[in-house]
Amino acid sequence: MSNTQKTIDVLLVEDNPGDAALIDRYVRELSDGALARPAVTHVESLPAAVDRLSGESFDVVLLDLGLPDSNGIETLERLQNHIETNEGLSSVAIVVLTGLNDNETAVEAIQRGAQDYLVKDNIDGNVLERAVRYAVERHEQERQLKRQNERLDQFASVVSHDLRNPLSIAMGNIEVIQQSDDPGAVESATETATDALARMDELIDDLLAVAREGKSVDDPVPVDLTASARRTWNTVDTGDMSLTVDADLTVLADDGRLQQLFENLYRNAREHAGTHASVTVGTTAAGDGFFVADDGPGIPAADRDDVFEPGFTSHENGTGFGLNIVHEIARAHDWSVTVAGRDPHETDDERGGARFVFRDVERV
Repeated sequence: MSNTQKTIDVLLVEDNPGDAALIDRYVRELSDGALARPAVTHVESLPAAVDRLSGESFDVVLLDLGLPDSNGIETLERLQNHIETNEGLSSVAIVVLTGLNDNETAVEAIQRGAQDYLVKDNIDGNVLERAVRYAVERHEQERQLKRQNERLDQFASVVSHDLRNPLSIAMGNIEVIQQSDDPGAVESATETATDALARMDELIDDLLAVAREGKSVDDPVPVDLTASARRTWNTVDTGDMSLTVDADLTVLADDGRLQQLFENLYRNAREHAGTHASVTVGTTAAGDGFFVADDGPGIPAADRDDVFEPGFTSHENGTGFGLNIVHEIARAHDWSVTVAGRDPHETDDERGGARFVFRDVERV
């Protein structure tokens, strides 16, 4: 993330007390560059590891394949089944530990998603340091590559469908303009072609935004959330909408992309809640993030899982990329984002409106 030294949180899954003590000592001695001040958490079983990973955040797991309740590659598979993300990747880097120097098992472990494979008898401080550092780096590179491939798929989909459709409309109407002698038909065709080209221009702008905003934030800086929210409000055509900010929070973020996030959510509120809507920016009850909410009609329950998908829109003139860009900005910061809202026929949330919640936000 930033250039400052960052604690590497290590989860050691090892049932042998002697091996655990030795590996723990090696890990705690890591002190090179970004691996300063490692924090080691030790558990002795796979269920205990899963329990820890469900409630805490770790950078790397040192996983012994031979545990009382699991053995061999099955141990790796069982762990991954619990920590696989929606992207199809493990949420944490994994370095496999084993007492057996088995090349076939080593290759299989790497093929199944482990970043490295270490034989305990061959481990020393230098070997472990390199393994931990490379595991964290490779895991991040895999995430970056996965995101890039997803964006390429999005671009291919938009070019093949969303852009091709208005292009065909524009070309068809230009042909009418060239061949028709009817002033009325020419005027109508010109207007239709202009609208189609304007939509293409809007789609291209949104595609470029997705490409920019989806890149991981490598150098975040402290940003005052209140100042950013209010500053962005003054740059958006908000009509008669009102803004309330109750967020005494400074976060590590890319200032420009955070502003883009607020901008897209303000425009979304105006589009769906109207020009007299009220927008609120505040911190989550747990203090682990912030939210942006409006008092509009809310988001139907059936749509809440789809609103961040590229191309999804309930507005006739929408491109379907506004909230997708919000999602990409959150993901680039390693934040999670969820949406809630009340359908007029529901009774589970009487507050109404749409509420976008960002968690796992690093505070200053």
